[in-house]
Amino acid sequence: MKTSFLSAAWLTFGLLLTFSMGCDSASDKSTGTSSGDASAKGDSSGGGSKIKAGRIVLLNNTDSPFWDAARAGIKKAAEDLKLADHGITAGMDSNDGTEQGQIEKLRQYGTQSDVLAVIISPLSSTNPAIADELENLKKKGVIVGCFDSDLEEKNRSIREFYVGTNNITGGKVLGTAAKGIKPDAEYAQFVGTDSQQNAIERMNGFTSVYGEATQKDRKLDDADRNRARDNVRDVIAKHPNLSMLVGIWSYNAPAIVDVVSEKNARDKYKIVVFDAEQLAIQQMADGMIDAMVVQNPFGMGYDSVRYAFAKLSGDQATLSELFPKMGQPGGDNRDTGLKVVVPDQGSPLTKEMFAEFGPSVEFVKFSEFQDWLKKYNLTSS
Repeated sequence: MKTSFLSAAWLTFGLLLTFSMGCDSASDKSTGTSSGDASAKGDSSGGGSKIKAGRIVLLNNTDSPFWDAARAGIKKAAEDLKLADHGITAGMDSNDGTEQGQIEKLRQYGTQSDVLAVIISPLSSTNPAIADELENLKKKGVIVGCFDSDLEEKNRSIREFYVGTNNITGGKVLGTAAKGIKPDAEYAQFVGTDSQQNAIERMNGFTSVYGEATQKDRKLDDADRNRARDNVRDVIAKHPNLSMLVGIWSYNAPAIVDVVSEKNARDKYKIVVFDAEQLAIQQMADGMIDAMVVQNPFGMGYDSVRYAFAKLSGDQATLSELFPKMGQPGGDNRDTGLKVVVPDQGSPLTKEMFAEFGPSVEFVKFSEFQDWLKKYNLTSS
């Protein structure tokens, strides 16, 4: 989604979350996804009598506040598309943070005749059992997609589409921010698992920009927040010259800041992170985070549901709008964009530093980000 409407995706995110403000059109600068007139385009059945009733399921990797905005996107899409009129529901199912948990849920879906679509953030891009279960669902006629994180390249023929961040670009954006703040620092990256595609791509994207020579560690916590804090403590103790801490998943930001605060060592470390959990937003307000690269989970939820319903209803116009290059290399990916958020004062980062990434990456000061959150009654993004 590296087109001009992407810069509007964030504003739509807010507009849609207010629910009361309505939507205008796909080209409206205030619309977050391409969802402005989704209800009109998505309902091609004249009341839904020809569309099979059932469920659209979005399966996350582990429970986290990050998914709250995605849930809001799913809810708004269900309202805009009038899914209830067709006997269709859409909702998010939370995984327990394990690969086996996702496998078991996929198997359960395979036994349930009312499951129409399964859109997953796979905890492992390479786990053959996850790929096999998705393949089984596909053979049963279930629509299969990915959001937030993708399958590895060789298994992408299983899913029809991917909606989410271009995570390689995301990693490069975070690396650009880190380089602009403090080049050549010894650094460590913190993440839940290195088997999930978004983690692999973000960390590699970061390293491709910042450099590999000064990378001292990549610490995994298996989505355990206590372990995430222990990892920060361990890395700080092990590498005395470390001066850059990089959070890859949303909860890594609070984990990093907690430990740095505990050690009263803010002056020693620069901190750059992905996403904006409510606690991380407060931590940036307190001067504890130097840059945040923020995704658009609302758009991930909204457009995933919109695709599934368009497919179920045979709405080719919406399918083409969402994926205008479907069938071409990379045409099954929908990029939901990024924000770079920096403190109001004292940041060496500028908008021009990120110009190479195009309109899908928006540069904002923290107060502007706060205003945007407040305007649309958001607590995280």
